[in-house]
Amino acid sequence: MPGLWRQRLPSAWVLLLLPFLQLLMPAAPAPHRGSYKPVIVVHGLFDSSYSFRHLLDYINETHPGTVVTVLDLFDGRESLRPLWEQVQGFREAVGPIMEKAAEGVHLICYSQGGLVCRALLSVMDEHNVDSFISLSSPQMGQYGDTDYLKWLFPTSMRSNLYRICYSPWGQEFSICNYWHDPHHDDLYLNASSFLALINGERDHPNATAWRKNFLRVGRLVLIGGPDDGVITPWQSSFFGFYDANETVLEMEEQPCPPPPPRHGCSVGVCSNQTLVVPLRYNESYSQPVYKPYLTLCAGRRVCSTYRTTYRVAWREVRREVQQTHVVCCQGWKKPHPGALTCEAICSKPCLNGGVCTGPDQCECAPGWGGKHCHVDVDECRTSFTLCSHGCLNTPGSFTCGCPQPLVLGSDGRTCAAGPLESSTNASILSVEVREAEREEQNLRWEVAELRARLERLEQWATQAGAWVRAVLPMPPEELQPEQVAELWGRGDRIESLSDQVLLLEEKLGACACEDNSLGPNFHG
Repeated sequence: MPGLWRQRLPSAWVLLLLPFLQLLMPAAPAPHRGSYKPVIVVHGLFDSSYSFRHLLDYINETHPGTVVTVLDLFDGRESLRPLWEQVQGFREAVGPIMEKAAEGVHLICYSQGGLVCRALLSVMDEHNVDSFISLSSPQMGQYGDTDYLKWLFPTSMRSNLYRICYSPWGQEFSICNYWHDPHHDDLYLNASSFLALINGERDHPNATAWRKNFLRVGRLVLIGGPDDGVITPWQSSFFGFYDANETVLEMEEQPCPPPPPRHGCSVGVCSNQTLVVPLRYNESYSQPVYKPYLTLCAGRRVCSTYRTTYRVAWREVRREVQQTHVVCCQGWKKPHPGALTCEAICSKPCLNGGVCTGPDQCECAPGWGGKHCHVDVDECRTSFTLCSHGCLNTPGSFTCGCPQPLVLGSDGRTCAAGPLESSTNASILSVEVREAEREEQNLRWEVAELRARLERLEQWATQAGAWVRAVLPMPPEELQPEQVAELWGRGDRIESLSDQVLLLEEKLGACACEDNSLGPNFHG
């Protein structure tokens, strides 16, 4: 691709940039070096970061310590990708740089990159760009036969290129995103999915916010000239452009953008395009065929005549049809390729029944909040009284409770005196009481059995003690290991049984203290 750009290398513009760089980054004494604001450079069509090595060397030489980042994105043929796609890619790259630069950054954008940067400054709510330098960029569009256009569309002159660029598939090329044909301004306004939007030439839902964001820029520097050789007209670098007679109107002479539509448009739809699309196809038809034959005429003479038959034939049909095409605003997308509506894009899904209603905006279901509807709202902590007595927060909702003997009313929020328990509730309670009595009886029987075993062990321990006393007159070290182990094992069993008896006695005491009330303090 270098052959397309021999007449317009980015390094040739470095000389034009020098006085502006001196103003933006004035020379500082040696002790203050390194305090310059970072510089971000965005390349143009078919370029790459390598094309700006001379500018990088110059800044490092004249302003040592300056952090210069030449973004290496959408190089070469990738620069033909749709501009909104490039804007998103460059946005993700410049965001971290801006976050680290508390005092702001300088933005230098060349050729097509100037349009990318201007869109960036429009869609970024919290950018901190101090100076925006647009270096030979077609800010009002392009309308001219240049080498790269002849290479891309060799059979289309500039007067016919609108047929391609103002079609849905043509807008998939970056060049067509800012192709501005002054002789078909109505098609441009309806079909342009990029330039007409960032220039405010067509109203859209984000127009006010974009203008506000762009005005955050501290300084705007526009660079261009008659020797450009590519940007046509070259005054486009200063927001000048052709009228219908191809007379250049300067920025101050440009017509004001149209007022917003009175009834608005569909949500997320920036334009509805009705295009005339030529069609060419083959269709079948019945073709008459005349076949001669001989027959007898009056006077018994032979005559020649013909009969008509038909056969299936094919013919080429050419006609024009109207096709409606929708262009979605940034942050919106079509549900499917042929859709005439747009739906919002949320980078993270809306949870718990939430609905994506705008770019990264969720409308949450009742009881949920947060940016992605992931936060449970505690209704019990609001200033409104939701329950007459007790309130319990639950995921996405809440429940009310009542102390005994009150019961929850039919509205689910207020408490009232409840009726006497029904026979069903009484029978359930009676069953539970009987089961508790049976469990208590079993515990008493187990305690009695353990006590009997404990008495037998104590008797054995008394006998064992007498045996030990009879044996111990000999020195303890003379006892056999088996005898010592047996004695210790029996002692451990006695201690374990004692602990079990104490535990069962505690359970019996607890059962004796209960009043057989099985209901909780609160019930809902």
